[in-house]
Amino acid sequence: MADPANPRVIRVFVNPGATYGTGRERWSRVEGELRRRLGDFEVEETGAPGQLRGRLAELVRQGVYRFVAAGGDGTVNLLANAIMALPESELSERELPGGQLARRERIVLGAVGLGSSNDFHKPFDESATIEGMPVKVDFDGARERDVIRIEYEEPEGPVATRYSLINASVGVTAEANARFNEPNWFIRAARAVSVDAAISAAVITTLATWTDVTCALAIDGEEPAMASVTNLGVFKNAHFGGALCYDAPVAPDDGTLGVGLCENMSAFETVATLSALRRRRFSGRPKTRTWRARSLSVQGDRAFALETDGEVLQARSARFSIASRRVSCCE
Repeated sequence: MADPANPRVIRVFVNPGATYGTGRERWSRVEGELRRRLGDFEVEETGAPGQLRGRLAELVRQGVYRFVAAGGDGTVNLLANAIMALPESELSERELPGGQLARRERIVLGAVGLGSSNDFHKPFDESATIEGMPVKVDFDGARERDVIRIEYEEPEGPVATRYSLINASVGVTAEANARFNEPNWFIRAARAVSVDAAISAAVITTLATWTDVTCALAIDGEEPAMASVTNLGVFKNAHFGGALCYDAPVAPDDGTLGVGLCENMSAFETVATLSALRRRRFSGRPKTRTWRARSLSVQGDRAFALETDGEVLQARSARFSIASRRVSCCE
């Protein structure tokens, strides 16, 4: 077993539930090559979020700073939230066994894309794949990234906080993500064709019963304006949902959020806009707006699906901003 006080020790967290329960099998196809590239590392399976937060904090106390999320975007999100949950007392500079110092900037997150969409890895670099699965494990070339802070009011609960490295959404894509994560027979059949086909099937079933969410939107603390939200995307990576991509560039560390709004669209207009997003042609389309912002507040007239890095929960309001802390990520 590697010495945990060595700052180059790597701990991999594998999500066996990735891509509808095929995570272990997909991991077995990349593990050997990954060991050849990185050397020895320890492997654990992801547990519940609370367990993972506790485990990661324990490893950091031992002097382990390099972590790999082997799974989909939700697995990256789990690790990122566990890193953001580390208390300042765990991150302050202090001496560890072997004379090492515990410092926040030494914590680095890598990823192996075992998921369906793997937006964290986009745009894909064909040279950074193993068995067709994208990998980001260049720890020496890590770069700090902004983190989206999301404070949301649960329908029947208090205000909670979570973090997102990639993107978040309210509206059609959030509802479609929820259906994609728990597919009916139609989506399962489409999944046998391709991921994009399954995403399209999830969108079709969502649009069949969709009604816009009336929201009060406040950009950068300005007075709220009402909008009939068909879809609202908040992103640090313009790629989302398979082949969909906004055309508004946002750098990983520029301190701003990309925001794309579709409002008061018919089902036909929504499908046409999604088609345009596949071609990276969004800005300037009818019934769309784009911003660069430092914060965005959303108050809905009813509970709505809130998607963060592919994971979906229910909320009545949400505030998006750039967190005061960043996360170092492999490139």
